[in-house]
Formats: sequence, structure tokens, C-alpha cells
Amino acid sequence: MKQNKREIPQEFKPARQRDGNLFIFGFTKDLTLVSYVPKKNKSVILLSSLHHNSSICSDSGKPEIIEFYDKTKGAVDMLDQMCARYTVQRATGRWTMAMFYGMISIAAVNALVIYAHNMRKDQPEKKIKRKSFLLRIAHNLVTPFVT
Repeated sequence: MKQNKREIPQEFKPARQRDGNLFIFGFTKDLTLVSYVPKKNKSVILLSSLHHNSSICSDSGKPEIIEFYDKTKGAVDMLDQMCARYTVQRATGRWTMAMFYGMISIAAVNALVIYAHNMRKDQPEKKIKRKSFLLRIAHNLVTPFVT
């Protein structure tokens, strides 16, 4: 989370009096907020709906929430990269259309992942390129409307 959000309690934000390797946990019914100070005047704030305890990893000494984030953050970067490479995004002033374009791009990546997973079961040696998959989707969507 960005640290300038007013919803974050002041105790969770970076301060001069907080030393390095200090953790502060906050809990609600469904969410866990953790503030980790890796070094003085720096703070990492994470909000999780998956983790509901204050467990610390014995290997690194970091909270389990941060370890989980570090292991899985590459998937978000990969999704963003794939969406940027072949996108339906168009210049628009309406945030609803920008959101719609983003959802279409993510749906296309998800469809490719599902298709490739199912295809590996039938023909493990065959791979499909993303560009040809997207062209096939576009062709199949347009064909019924072409006269």
C-alpha cells in the first residue's frame, strides 16, 4: 500500500524513532495489516486478506505475509508485461473504458493459460504462440457476424 493513505494508522507509517527489523501487525475480521521496517526511516506496508496471524519466518526473520508477497510478485509483473505486449487498450478519457480494456487484456491472458494447460494434457509437445491464439479468438468472435 502507499504510505500516504489516510486510512493507515500513524503508528504503521515510517518514523525516526522506529528501528530496523521491527514489525507491527493490525487485525480486523478479514484483513491483516503489517508494517515492516527494513532499515531506519523506511517502511513496507502490506494489507492481506489471505493471512490472519502474525507468524514470522524462521529463515529470514520477516513476516510470512512479506515472504509470500516476495515469492508471488513476479506473476503480477509477468501479467502486466503480457498485457502490454498485445493489448486492446485505446486512448480514452473515460475511466470505465480504460478499465474495460484492461479487463479484456487480462481475460485474454487467462484464456491462453487455460487453453495451454488443457492442450498440454492432449498434446504435450505442441505449444501455441500468444499472437496466433489472440488472432484465432478475434476470428472466432467476428465470424458469426460477417455476411
